[in-house]
Amino acid sequence: MSVSFSGHPLDGFTSPEPLLVIGDDASAADLAPAGATFTTMAGTTDIGRGWKSVLWMTADRASLRRLASTISRVGQTRVVALWLTDATEPLVLVPRPEWPPLTSLMAREAGRGVLTVLRFAQPIGAHVVLTELARQAVPGVDTGHGGVVVAYVGREPAAGLDVRAQLYGAAAEAADEEVVVPADVVVTGFEARSARTSTTETTGVPVHPVIDRAPTVVTDPGLEPVDEMVVNPRGWRKEWTEPVRDLAPDQQVTEAAIHALRDVQGLRVDLATADPGTVVHLAAAGVPLLATGTQPAFGESLQQALREQPDLDDALAREEHSVTVRRAALLEHSTVAWRARLAARAGVRHVARPQVSVLLTTMRPHQLDFALRQLARQRDADFELVLATHGWEADEAQVRAALPGRDVVLVPRSEDTFFGDVLNDAYEAASGDVLLKVDDDDWYGPHAVVDLLLARRFSGADVVGMPSEFVYLAELGITTRRNHPTEIFNRFVAGGTIMADRDVVRSVGGFRPVRRFVDAQLLSGIEAAGGRIYRTHGLGYVLRRLASGHHTWQVEADSFRKEGIVDREWDGFRPSRELEVDERDLP
Repeated sequence: MSVSFSGHPLDGFTSPEPLLVIGDDASAADLAPAGATFTTMAGTTDIGRGWKSVLWMTADRASLRRLASTISRVGQTRVVALWLTDATEPLVLVPRPEWPPLTSLMAREAGRGVLTVLRFAQPIGAHVVLTELARQAVPGVDTGHGGVVVAYVGREPAAGLDVRAQLYGAAAEAADEEVVVPADVVVTGFEARSARTSTTETTGVPVHPVIDRAPTVVTDPGLEPVDEMVVNPRGWRKEWTEPVRDLAPDQQVTEAAIHALRDVQGLRVDLATADPGTVVHLAAAGVPLLATGTQPAFGESLQQALREQPDLDDALAREEHSVTVRRAALLEHSTVAWRARLAARAGVRHVARPQVSVLLTTMRPHQLDFALRQLARQRDADFELVLATHGWEADEAQVRAALPGRDVVLVPRSEDTFFGDVLNDAYEAASGDVLLKVDDDDWYGPHAVVDLLLARRFSGADVVGMPSEFVYLAELGITTRRNHPTEIFNRFVAGGTIMADRDVVRSVGGFRPVRRFVDAQLLSGIEAAGGRIYRTHGLGYVLRRLASGHHTWQVEADSFRKEGIVDREWDGFRPSRELEVDERDLP
């Protein structure tokens, strides 16, 4: 026998009885189909076994990742389904090799949200499959906890997946010698839905012999973090179809709700009365916000960004404001920032971001000071510089003086060396986990490196970069802004902004030994190998186009001004305000 879903948002889905439906809380009971047994996440502790099918329904990938560690064992079954009621894209899972054979996988839009159904040849633990769905809900890199193990007492886990999140009834349980992976930090808080975490104890935690100290108990972790792997600027639209409106008191921040807001010019919000969690989620997603009042729970950078009152009728000003606000929210209120603060309080090591090696190659000694100034002004990002001089040798003391406190590696190469080989030698000399290729004559805003790092994390892409959206055509004395779409996965990014994982570059053999089109060949090779390329905003980068003869690829100035690709043009040098250009660097 099968449960009928006729007239239900999951119409067409069939599952053998008995069917267990799990909701996050009791409010989800109305969504369960007739004939199914419904329980909450808390109720899974004593629901029993023997289910032929298990369906978990939760809002979106953010709630899936946050609650995955709280689901209890509900026995083995052949059919496991996940219904994300307020998501926009179905999840497609890659089964683990130790699992029984998968006989079918269905992922589709439903009457509401999206549905994923997996059917197995032999029974498998339902919680194992649901946890793996949560783990694979976001693609990409650096999805771990950064070295900080967090446990929870009296509250649900924070945003961001940690499938080993430990839930205790009292803080002292974290020091139990039977716990072989002890928590560095125990976060206490509001009463959780599960009976397993119904009490709170914040004193008298003994030393755990594995870490040789007592886990640090944190009762005031601050504003809950945003799961930046789900809530982020991806899908940003430069155009809008709906005018500015007031933030609704019941505004949701699910994937579907944020997707719907992409058409809105902006939201007016009173920070004194609005829910701070809602506002910070909208900020991280890049929704343009016109704010009044104050919210002390926000970081100082976010508070400062929200004080701005941009003209949202100006599409460029609207995007500049969005970029400023989203960056502040992601730097101060992401899961990475939240864990970093916990690590600092506990005095433990936390790896927040990968090590970056900036690869700068140049044939022109007269461009060195300019290029070094572009790097010296970078904020919120640590990196080493690998300077590969092509046909000349730089003064090491001069370079180090321009970048105080940063590691510098010099790689001089002869003039007859192929450009690809020069870059490859720089890559081989680099020590970073991530490589960033920059050009010696382009302008970079002070947030260029950190914006690429943020995009790398929230997109999960193998390569991130900016478009050559702003171009200064020196021979014509004009700045043109091209209408490149941004915050999307795309095949191409500007060569002077390519940020790629070291292992990804290695997998395609490094930079090819060629004289020209080195960037295009690297991107093509990575794409051919299945790599994903993400294009973030282009406001903090300006491509300089000189007369022919100064570049490894030759194009006419008019090719940047073809009909249909130009958004705006200005006489002279007119970058976005994101560039914060130094007067010494004006053309």
